[in-house]
Amino acid sequence: MVESFTSPYNFLLVDDNPAEIRLMQEAIKDAELEDLVTLHFAYDGEEACEFMRTAKVIGSKVDMILLDLNMPKLTGKDVLSYVKGDEGLMDTPVFVITNSDYRRDMIDCYNLRADGYLQKPSEFSKLVDFFSAVKQSILVRNKLSVFWIEKTYEEYKLVPSA
Repeated sequence: MVESFTSPYNFLLVDDNPAEIRLMQEAIKDAELEDLVTLHFAYDGEEACEFMRTAKVIGSKVDMILLDLNMPKLTGKDVLSYVKGDEGLMDTPVFVITNSDYRRDMIDCYNLRADGYLQKPSEFSKLVDFFSAVKQSILVRNKLSVFWIEKTYEEYKLVPSA
């Protein structure tokens, strides 16, 4: 672990499917990222927005949002629009992690200023690779760098799975 690391990063995982949340938790564990982050969960878009409003009121910060698109109450696009439209949240990195392979969804998310768009991989190891890239950003850059995460994740994708 890096000596200058002081406190865990707050990650908000937003997905209406508890099995998907559990899968992300396991990938975070396998990437050995769990000691560097504190995980918070929301199971629909409305709950996610309420969590962020409450965090602002109590002076807490969400460092990264991992967001599904297709959810009840408020969609992932609605949440993304809320985050990027709020002056206090707009710099929070938002990675859309979704089952949607519709090109229109990806374009819409980037137009709403998503920081990354990842189709949920069919192989668990690819999800671990994503969280390993997040870990490398924290350890090497001592911060969450969207560029570093995407660059490192692309490099992991070039390495054949065992």
